[in-house]
Amino acid sequence: MPVADEDLSHLKVVSGGDKMSLEDFDPYLGSYIGDEREFALVLDFDGTLAELTSHPNLSAMTPEMKQALENIANSGRVFVTIISGRDVDGVKEKVGIRNIVYSGNHGLEVLYPDGTRNNQGISKELSDNFGKMVDQLTKELAHDGAWVENKKVSLTFHTRQVDPKLIPQMEARAAEIIESYGYRANKAHAAVEGKPPIHWNKGLAAELILKSSFDSNWEQRKVIFAGDDTTDEDVMVAIKGFGRSFRVSKDANVQTNADFRIPSVKSVYYMLKWIERKVCA
Repeated sequence: MPVADEDLSHLKVVSGGDKMSLEDFDPYLGSYIGDEREFALVLDFDGTLAELTSHPNLSAMTPEMKQALENIANSGRVFVTIISGRDVDGVKEKVGIRNIVYSGNHGLEVLYPDGTRNNQGISKELSDNFGKMVDQLTKELAHDGAWVENKKVSLTFHTRQVDPKLIPQMEARAAEIIESYGYRANKAHAAVEGKPPIHWNKGLAAELILKSSFDSNWEQRKVIFAGDDTTDEDVMVAIKGFGRSFRVSKDANVQTNADFRIPSVKSVYYMLKWIERKVCA
């Protein structure tokens, strides 16, 4: 059973734009980590480690963010995994750090440091439909700034550069097309995602990775997570009560299962610097 946790209500919401500092994480993580020799760090990529951009190819961690994360991963004290909506090879290429576990397509793909892969099963019928779905979405809706990102086992229909007046109708039609091919349509940041109708999500992926790689009794250990999207909420639910989770959002009214809300990618950098100081001193 998960370890009972203290009341966190007095620390619930962080506000103040980007005015956070490294020391701001003392109340959130200081007593939680304590003298723990080993713990796990689970992170989203886009909107968490890298700023959201008009095109995924433009997203990148700052050199300072990458260095802090690499130092943490190489410390020998922190198990690091990144669970992204990107395809797994894409997120590994973006991060470029060895000795960590990468998961793509919201947990459907897992790539371990030794090259081993674990992919959730997708039926032949769904696989055969995937290319047809991408083709129809592209032919019918890839215009006026909208485009389709093919992630091999899932897709994202992007509307970030579309005239706001056109978005509701385009996203509604995209969802119709996705569901007509047997895939599940999910709303995301300026996008609609098409995923296989498999009972799988980032939370279940985190459980699989932590149990198989970090510790079979991982629910008794310390786990820190940060993510910015609704798809990250499943991880927050999975570690509720024994982990520490952060929702990256400037919206004070955002509905979240996270323990804390922090305002920006820059705040995530301060969190990593706090952890780096803890484990690399």
